[in-house]
Amino acid sequence: MWFAKLSAARALVCVAALLSVIGLSACPYVYEPRHDYPSEYPVAEPIGECANLNGTFENAGTGLNKSKTASALSDAILLSTLMLAPGLIPSDTQATTLRISGPALGLLEIEALSAGQTVAHVSMHSAPTVDGFIRTTPFANFVCFGGTVAITNDPVTDSKEKGKYLVIVRFRRAKDGSLIVARERVYQDYIYGVDIARQWFRFQQVSVKPLPVVQ
Repeated sequence: MWFAKLSAARALVCVAALLSVIGLSACPYVYEPRHDYPSEYPVAEPIGECANLNGTFENAGTGLNKSKTASALSDAILLSTLMLAPGLIPSDTQATTLRISGPALGLLEIEALSAGQTVAHVSMHSAPTVDGFIRTTPFANFVCFGGTVAITNDPVTDSKEKGKYLVIVRFRRAKDGSLIVARERVYQDYIYGVDIARQWFRFQQVSVKPLPVVQ
């Protein structure tokens, strides 16, 4: 799995450093991660500040291994684990696709489907403020900026560093209809700066079958 390991030890850090993770730096001295979006999947035209996530997508995606080429694949990952809180999908059910509507009017609708039937449904509201988004319960809200949709996942603890990493997931829509997703683990230290590990994933859009013609 490719990690874009970035160190901000050389940069000055302010209290609002975490806001720069989603592109809204409240401090002009914060080190901002370089833009390393996989160029092989050109971004589709956004809707204002938001990516257009409308569509149905395969739940099983693939990692983009930038250590070789952008098209190299690594271990599979489930879109449902990036968009839905743990436990929403019954443990004895395997979601095969996710149907997404929005964002529209501050609302993002997400349905997990199995054999064409809805097994989990979430209505996610836009965070009223960026600070509110950072501090919100994981999977509870989203925020749009620069043609992306971002949500938070459960924090993770690094066993070596013994520190807790904020997890932010950013969604973009590619021109081929697929979702290109960046999962970022962010650790802030007020002495050494902000450390970010980023992984890229791709989830293909499910083709919509035309309705049968009535004879």
